[in-house]
Amino acid sequence: MPVPFHDTSGSGSVGAVGWLRFVGEQNGRSVRAALFETSARGDPLGFSFDGMEYQGATSERASLSLAKSLFRSSTAAPALLFGLAEEIPSRCFDVLSIGLPFCRVHPASVARKDVVSGRAPGGPGMLWVTGPPAPESSAGMILAEIMQWDDPFEPLERAARGLAEAFTDPRVRALTAIPGLRTVIALPLRLANSGMQVARDAATPAPGPMEALGERAESGLAERLWAALAVPRPVPPPPPDKQLEWPGVLMPFQRDGVQALVGMDRLLLSDDMGLGKTVQAVAALRILRVRGEIESCLVVAPAGVLDQWRRELARWAPDLSAIIIRGSADDRAWQWRAGTDIILVSYDVMRSDAGLLAACRGLKGVWDVVVLDEAQKIKNRNDTSEAAKGIPRTRSWALTGTPIENDEEELASIMEFVDHDQGMPRKRYRPGASLLQRHAELQLRRKKGDVLDDLPPKLETRLTIPLRREQRESYEKAEREGVVYLRSLGAEVGVRHVLELITRLKQICNADPRTGASGKLDDIGDRLRTLTARGHKALVFSQYTSSASGVAAAAKHLRAFNPLTLTGDMPAERRSVTINQFKTGEAHKVLIISLRAGGLGLNLQEASYVFHLDRWWNPAVERQAEDRTHRLGQTVKVNVIKYTCEDTIEERIDRILERKQALFDRLIDDVSMDLSTRMSRKELLGLFGLE
Repeated sequence: MPVPFHDTSGSGSVGAVGWLRFVGEQNGRSVRAALFETSARGDPLGFSFDGMEYQGATSERASLSLAKSLFRSSTAAPALLFGLAEEIPSRCFDVLSIGLPFCRVHPASVARKDVVSGRAPGGPGMLWVTGPPAPESSAGMILAEIMQWDDPFEPLERAARGLAEAFTDPRVRALTAIPGLRTVIALPLRLANSGMQVARDAATPAPGPMEALGERAESGLAERLWAALAVPRPVPPPPPDKQLEWPGVLMPFQRDGVQALVGMDRLLLSDDMGLGKTVQAVAALRILRVRGEIESCLVVAPAGVLDQWRRELARWAPDLSAIIIRGSADDRAWQWRAGTDIILVSYDVMRSDAGLLAACRGLKGVWDVVVLDEAQKIKNRNDTSEAAKGIPRTRSWALTGTPIENDEEELASIMEFVDHDQGMPRKRYRPGASLLQRHAELQLRRKKGDVLDDLPPKLETRLTIPLRREQRESYEKAEREGVVYLRSLGAEVGVRHVLELITRLKQICNADPRTGASGKLDDIGDRLRTLTARGHKALVFSQYTSSASGVAAAAKHLRAFNPLTLTGDMPAERRSVTINQFKTGEAHKVLIISLRAGGLGLNLQEASYVFHLDRWWNPAVERQAEDRTHRLGQTVKVNVIKYTCEDTIEERIDRILERKQALFDRLIDDVSMDLSTRMSRKELLGLFGLE
């Protein structure tokens, strides 16, 4: 959550004012923007800034996108907004519904007597995009107060000074240098009101890094911004001490998580999805590195999540160097020897390059910290799991929102990584009381409903719809022929044969392979026409990718909404571009994602609707997908719509899933088993009357 500046407006203020500035870069391909919020007397209340490359777009579209980002990060909820006419194209903001009076001004030609006398301001000096506020309204009273100043629009100049000050900071440059990364930073500031002095008694020890995470953080950048934004200008603060600077304030439960990570050499951080486990781990790594307690750190994560880790490191730990190990074997060889503070690597590369891990272990011959993100990747005892558990390490951190997906054996495997003593025999766990006791001792878990009181709800709707006529014909033909084939196998019929038929029938439920007819996609299209007209964006998930019944088929059916697609075979670079296009591009209303490719590592709060074209066997995987948008930072309720076709295999499977889910809910808190591996042979055959 953005944190406002210290409010010095006093009881006489009638509200807040927003001052919007845009500054184009000399390269002609990027723009910077700031939203400066003040009291009606001009005292600073908040300051957010952003920067954006607009290659392939227009500066007008870039300005519109930046303005939306800044409005979302508003700290003081201004009642009135001003901007310079020369910087803000009128057409750009004609299409932006901001819900408050907005004025483009030419400061030199404003006639204040119009406002003082009660006449509506206008003319060449003040160009009202939304119409002037009524004099008796809160915005009207603020306007009247502003127009009494000697220089009514002087805060616009202060906003420009603050913007220039912000972008001279090397950490801000590091953030904006990352291709495709757009960042809004609302800076916290807690300085004394008396002359803005921040001197500290020499006898008082400087606050430690953990204190810098609290609400009393006083970063050097925030202090410099205050000096540029405050009126009158305060006495310059003394040189900053060794206290760490942070781009924002962590929530209390996140600070608790950082404290636990810093204080424990082994921890299973299993916060609910969307609560910022990555940020907590990054903050803890930075603190330990600054303290000199660690030198080497290895982060293992799914390949699609590595760029997100790099972005969070650039934002929350800009003084730490990091490299992603990827590419050919020759490229990876020198990357392992790069000597950075943090190594980022995928699970597959970690397993393949086990012999190169020694190059980065540090003086002690062991890794100081090994972090497994999405640690359910080692739930099975296989080569990947064994490679992770075999890494010499002092600290073992595992991050996962679902430490169990199928059974207790998976938790045992993850705990074997977490509960590790370097130099001692590896511990072996099996389901039972000993595992559960140790699990309770080493797991830190917080659920969204317990710690995010203001997180909008997630509403689930299950729709049962009929097949289109063409689908019904193809479905019944495929089921008849499939059952005949299964019967012909006699005693040789196996689970594999049944699952193949189930897959074929589920794909027909998505779309007819002959004609493309689809009741589900027709319904999604009808809903999107209404939703996108109201400004909503949507995610559509399918477990299939084909042009007949999966992601490609959905993209063709929904082409009117200019959809983007994301699948597992997409290169990492293209994946990042696609995500950024969806997050920032107004033209792209829908992102269609293969469930396995998009279930992890994405932050897509821009979407408020989620459609499941087909159902996955494991409800935990579905929830991971939904929580790409229902997570920290979401401001509107998330609507999840799940489809089932009536009188089909989908209905029969749903009944079994619901019965088993009810049993699992009584035994496991917020985790789900993979039902495709838990259904008995009798139950699978029973779906077709063959038991």
